[in-house]
Amino acid sequence: MKKIFLFCASILIASTSTSFAQDKTFAKYVRRNANSPEAKADLDAMNVAFKKMRDMGCDKGLAWYYQGAIHNIPGVINGQNKLCSQYQTSKDKLWAWGDCTHNSSQNASMNFLFWHRMYIWYLEKIVRDLSGKQDFALPYWNYGSKDVNNNIMAEAIRLKDGSLFEQARWSILNAGQPIPSEQVDQIQLAIEELKTNPSFAGKAGFSKSLEIAPHGFMHDLIGGEYAEPAETYYNSIYQTYMSGLMANVPSAGFDPVFWLHHSMIDRIWESWDLSTYGQRPSLDDLKANPWPYEFIAPNGDKITYTMEEMYNIVFNLDYKYDTLLYGSDTPVLASNENKEKSISISQEKKEKVIWEQKVGKVIGEDSFVHKVTKKLAVNTNKSLKSQPNAKMILNLEVAVYKEPKDYYTVYLRYPGQNDQYVGIMTFFGVAHDHGTGENHEIGESGVQLKYSYYISDDLINTDSNFEIILKKKGIGDTKVTLEKISVIQLN
Repeated sequence: MKKIFLFCASILIASTSTSFAQDKTFAKYVRRNANSPEAKADLDAMNVAFKKMRDMGCDKGLAWYYQGAIHNIPGVINGQNKLCSQYQTSKDKLWAWGDCTHNSSQNASMNFLFWHRMYIWYLEKIVRDLSGKQDFALPYWNYGSKDVNNNIMAEAIRLKDGSLFEQARWSILNAGQPIPSEQVDQIQLAIEELKTNPSFAGKAGFSKSLEIAPHGFMHDLIGGEYAEPAETYYNSIYQTYMSGLMANVPSAGFDPVFWLHHSMIDRIWESWDLSTYGQRPSLDDLKANPWPYEFIAPNGDKITYTMEEMYNIVFNLDYKYDTLLYGSDTPVLASNENKEKSISISQEKKEKVIWEQKVGKVIGEDSFVHKVTKKLAVNTNKSLKSQPNAKMILNLEVAVYKEPKDYYTVYLRYPGQNDQYVGIMTFFGVAHDHGTGENHEIGESGVQLKYSYYISDDLINTDSNFEIILKKKGIGDTKVTLEKISVIQLN
């Protein structure tokens, strides 16, 4: 995005507000780029800790299996569970297992970044204790970097004799090759588009957009969904041959690279939160969309937080990142800065449909082009000009019958202009969210998915016809049907 239309309903809260109690002390721990020399000692500490965690019984709260299952776990294990005899089906779940925010509810979407920040923070504490490295901080994988070396999975994660290795990943990554340039381009576009997102919450907000990409994109990429030629792995959590651990919500938390990936996701959020554009949902917003916050302390204690306790912790943590994105030169949590911070009102009540069209067509192998007719183009431009500060959102409603192994980039195209990148459609978690992966019946209409994108700054002040372009990437054969397109205005 090139500019921002600020949400006029934002409330500016001074740093002295009790909602943002300031911790003026400097952060104790520094999260570093996993491919930097400075991060080697932290990765070595992770290796030591994970060796101990893997040797623990799966019913022990600090165990590798227990910690992975807090994120999620398959509803049924194929055959007798070789890794955890205590768990066979979902009725055997232990305390806090399966708490992650990967479902299609508004509550889950609101808590996605908050819950994962707390989750990896507790893992960080456990590694610090088990490794004995008192200044340990969780490294991040700086994928999407212009430096090709940063797009290589850190060596410590790839060593076959180490406790951080997992075989069920895209083979080129385990072989030390960088993420292919085509996928790097997509990561870069997604991260750059997030920079000027005007809202935290909502279907087109920062949190949901980040969850789709690069978050979901990287899960599928690491798990081999985008591999060419196609690859199949023995997924040791499901105990069957399928896609890799990271490509499936119920097995993702068991792959040690998960933690470096989510440290990067947290870094992107931190960068946006510190930027000019960053906004936070209010505590009332979070309370209206509650989620369980249950974790294991390094001493084995079970910890449960109220929404208010969680909210106060998330913005007053004890770490910072060595560098941030979006031009920020202040790598420290926003709550530790003596500055004003804006809180966005997530309940955007005034929604006006500018136009909508039924499509009902399968997206083809290459580009799918939807022509916006003169009348609809005029209505779009009229709405944009009448309220310059309004948020214009493009909605794409699609139907699938199983989780696709492809991704689709979305563009606007005006005559004589370069295609304007709007966003991406990824499908990580669809099987988990909608039951397509565990023999559930799917109705005749399939699984209905909705993708939303801010396009206020992508629209051009013209009544000319324009086109919406969807470009398919990947070699999957799942049909994705575009059911409806609409443009709405939020005031």
